[in-house]
Amino acid sequence: MKVRINGLEVEAREGEKILDVANRLGIRIPTLCYLKNVYEGASCRICVVELGNGKLIPACAYEVSDGLTVSTDTPKIRESRRTTLELLLSAHRITCQNCPKKGECTLVELCSECGIEGIPVCAECPLHGEDCFIARGEICLGPITASGCKAECIRDGRACEGCRGPVTRRDVIERARRIYIEHDISLETVLERLKTYCASSHEFDLIREYLIVKEVVKE
Repeated sequence: MKVRINGLEVEAREGEKILDVANRLGIRIPTLCYLKNVYEGASCRICVVELGNGKLIPACAYEVSDGLTVSTDTPKIRESRRTTLELLLSAHRITCQNCPKKGECTLVELCSECGIEGIPVCAECPLHGEDCFIARGEICLGPITASGCKAECIRDGRACEGCRGPVTRRDVIERARRIYIEHDISLETVLERLKTYCASSHEFDLIREYLIVKEVVKE
């Protein structure tokens, strides 16, 4: 049978999924939950593609048919993936500093690709365990600033300064607070470093509020 993907016609076998055919053509379709022969439940909806009739379907689960026409990158697809990622991220427990996927995180790569912020630099930092700057007692804005630069500065041996701005999710900042305190790093010093990039912004005020928790005075 013949299938057309992004204008390229290819012979496909009965029972093949769109994702398999696209891979043979060298056409990348992003996936998150898919793991061939292990999990193919199409639950994350990141791999959606658009059929000729405008319908969005998951490429990992949809079988090809003769004459099928598929597009893998349209405004409709990009909007769908962005919405899906935002929903996933809103429910995601972000503990990037200690995550075993730290430095090789598919989620942060997809968010960067779709222009979604909310994951800290720690997610893409290649330094683990005792090599982490914070574990060595050095000030690093990684836990409170947005990923997206792929931490090139860290790979070059210099601490990331968080120039892309802060993450403002309260749970992320409060977790960062605990990390800084655990490693005896002054929160005021962290804020002084952060001022370099966003001292007069609303985001900075939020970070300061979430980092510096005032003690309640009991009468």
